[in-house]
Amino acid sequence: MRFQPQAFLACVLLTTLAAAVGCGNRTSVRRRPAPVPQDSAASTPSGVPASLIAPGSSPFQLKAVIKERGDRNPIARVEMSWVSPNKWRRTIQSDQFSQTLVVNGKKVFEQDSANYFPLGLQTLVTAMVDPKSVLEASDPGGGLPTKANCGSDEPRIGGAGSNLIGGGPYGLRETVAASGRSMRFVNVQDFNATGIARLLVYWGNLDERLTAEITQLSELNNPDESLFSITQSTVKGERIRSTILTEAELQRLALGVHSIIWPQVLDGSTTGTAKFYISVDRFGQVREALPLCTANERSNDSAQRQILRWKFKPVMKDGASVQAESTLTFTLDTRAWGPVSLLSDAEARKLASNIVEPEIPPGSVPAGTTYTLRAAIDSDGKLIEVIAADGPAKLHQPCYQALLKWHFSPILQNGEPRPYRAEIKFEFQ
Repeated sequence: MRFQPQAFLACVLLTTLAAAVGCGNRTSVRRRPAPVPQDSAASTPSGVPASLIAPGSSPFQLKAVIKERGDRNPIARVEMSWVSPNKWRRTIQSDQFSQTLVVNGKKVFEQDSANYFPLGLQTLVTAMVDPKSVLEASDPGGGLPTKANCGSDEPRIGGAGSNLIGGGPYGLRETVAASGRSMRFVNVQDFNATGIARLLVYWGNLDERLTAEITQLSELNNPDESLFSITQSTVKGERIRSTILTEAELQRLALGVHSIIWPQVLDGSTTGTAKFYISVDRFGQVREALPLCTANERSNDSAQRQILRWKFKPVMKDGASVQAESTLTFTLDTRAWGPVSLLSDAEARKLASNIVEPEIPPGSVPAGTTYTLRAAIDSDGKLIEVIAADGPAKLHQPCYQALLKWHFSPILQNGEPRPYRAEIKFEFQ
């Protein structure tokens, strides 16, 4: 039995995800995405989702809601009034980030509630009106989040920039692999002879899935001109814009030495490759680190926490600092740091506090019975994995639950915190 905090729901997602992976030369495609019911009155266009905001497109009014996986309540609401590429208004309302953005000719007004535009929210808000932004970002070499070793030899299907284009009773749907911006476009319906996806699904990683549902899309006739009125433009330095950098470009902006102290995983691959999609705010602070693929997924949580502490020089574009995104590739070695051998029970207990012993009904096992667990603790002192080592199986759960309450410290080597593995023994009297 194994404990993995924030465990990936790989068994479910990998059966529906079209994946182009980046830890090697393999490509994987998972067929038959789960169908999404389509309004029976909706037509079925003959093409994949198109852009609503291309030059010459009809003016429109759009409303949409964004939800997290498994949550019926929206986390964000989006409204957009669009007349032309040079005349439009968009509002985003959410607890995490809200924005009012108005474009009128050369004037731009932007008001943001925070200094960072979250990657998933930004991707969905952009793609619902212009899928091309994701289609063109498709990166077969970067890949989608997948199970350890990203292993499959299934051939790629679909057009350029796409992993899966399918049809059926619920209309066309397209799944696109783009590092950090992987999406599925579903429930394509007609709007002014153009196929528009009414449901979009975003995968940042296997722990994060957001959906955007367009609840209203209609022609915008006789728009209220006051919606686009701008008294004074917002200066570029106060607007949030984003750019995608190559890995080398981002690495050159690193402040300090950036390396990951890999945790000592208990099983699986101990060496290999790991790729993360990094999103950095305008001040150079890493705000998101999304695992694309890894030789051992149990190292991801620890690696993410470390990457989120990194800083870079602000990325400049047209004289203003901007958000930046890039893929970073690492050599994973889970035996490069910390003691070579497992710590003993006595050594591990010296590094722990709030030590709780397991509770079982009196007489459940003979006096003197022992049960041993193996635990992996990373350089932050976080318990990342637990597996059974020795003893009656019925004692695993009470011992495991007790161990979850312990607080660990990392081991110090030359004054530096390091990860370790330990055998922890419980004895029952």
